[in-house]
Amino acid sequence: MTKFKYKALDGNGHTVKGVLEAATQEAAVVVLSKRRLDVFSITGIPEQSSFLTLQKRAKPKDLARYIRQLATLLSAGVSLLDALASLSRSNANPALSAASVKIRKELRSGERLSSALENHIPSLPRYVPRLAELGESTGQSAKALSDAADRMEFEESMRSEIKTALSYPMFLTVVGGAIVFLLFLFVVPRFDVMLGDNRDDLPAISKLVIGLGAGLKQNLISVLVILFTGTVAALYVSQQQVLRERLRLVLESLPIIGPILIQADLGGWSRTMGIALDNGADLLSSLKLGEFSVQSSRLRSRLQDARREIRAGRNIDDVLQESILDFDPLTIDLIRTGRTSGNLADMLLFVGKTQENETRELIKRMAGLAEPIAILLIAMIVGTIVISIVLAMTSLYDFAL
Repeated sequence: MTKFKYKALDGNGHTVKGVLEAATQEAAVVVLSKRRLDVFSITGIPEQSSFLTLQKRAKPKDLARYIRQLATLLSAGVSLLDALASLSRSNANPALSAASVKIRKELRSGERLSSALENHIPSLPRYVPRLAELGESTGQSAKALSDAADRMEFEESMRSEIKTALSYPMFLTVVGGAIVFLLFLFVVPRFDVMLGDNRDDLPAISKLVIGLGAGLKQNLISVLVILFTGTVAALYVSQQQVLRERLRLVLESLPIIGPILIQADLGGWSRTMGIALDNGADLLSSLKLGEFSVQSSRLRSRLQDARREIRAGRNIDDVLQESILDFDPLTIDLIRTGRTSGNLADMLLFVGKTQENETRELIKRMAGLAEPIAILLIAMIVGTIVISIVLAMTSLYDFAL
């Protein structure tokens, strides 16, 4: 809910001031009218930037639901302005309710829906405004938005499955890391005191572990500052587009993760291409729209080069076979069959669905391996600490004897 500061006249003509919470400015005026107040000034109060306000921002799940609701209302015959007015009143997310009001105002002033969505909901995937623009040009806005919602919901379901699969390994990693940290902080330094200067006969592993424990306790504040700085730096990187792209390039160069990321991008590109063709776009427009769904800057550059080749008159399957080596021969053959049979949209949708499902299975397998790997890693670290301490005490006992 948004807070509004208002000035109004009551039944006796006296000026009344106050603050009211409502989903939109229109909703606030309705509430004040029911109180028999004649509003002559109402303005929104900017929200303070805090953790609570950050929680109100639209999440990918909220965005997918918003586009789905808008497409459903348009499919039911509701006009675009009425649909946005309904979403501004009924949407549970205050940010999207406020955005609906702004989008509706821009539409009434002559702005297009695609531009308004891009201006007021910048967190939407880049292909959504482009599909909305395609729907405006073909007169099939409801279908274009419905297809965009399908893709957003698929991406959200994949994210949800990955988070669910990784939640337990992450829990094990955090708990195990905390246990190791506490061992180094409170247990290992005790043995450092017990050993004193009798360290000549200590095994190398014992010297290393006990030295790490003593060093951690002596430099605890510095270590905590480094951990805090690293966390802040990671959050900063996640908010910077250029840094995210560089990190993405690094991940793409890794042997296992890289092919999965590329395959996911190619699946998204194929699905978006199929959706665009199915909504009446020409091939070149569909190729350009498909590029908006690609996260990899390297792959996006290759697809742009491929689009220029296709614009010059070459067949899409031949160009993709030469330019995008990550496509397997079967996929190229399916695209070639779709081109020759006139069903390229259906073939690309099938290719996109197949590749995305394969990507999902690969990610689930990797997530399944994360649990035993996390257990094994923590067990190895704790076991190394215990063994090093036992070896240290044994050597001390032999030395005293």
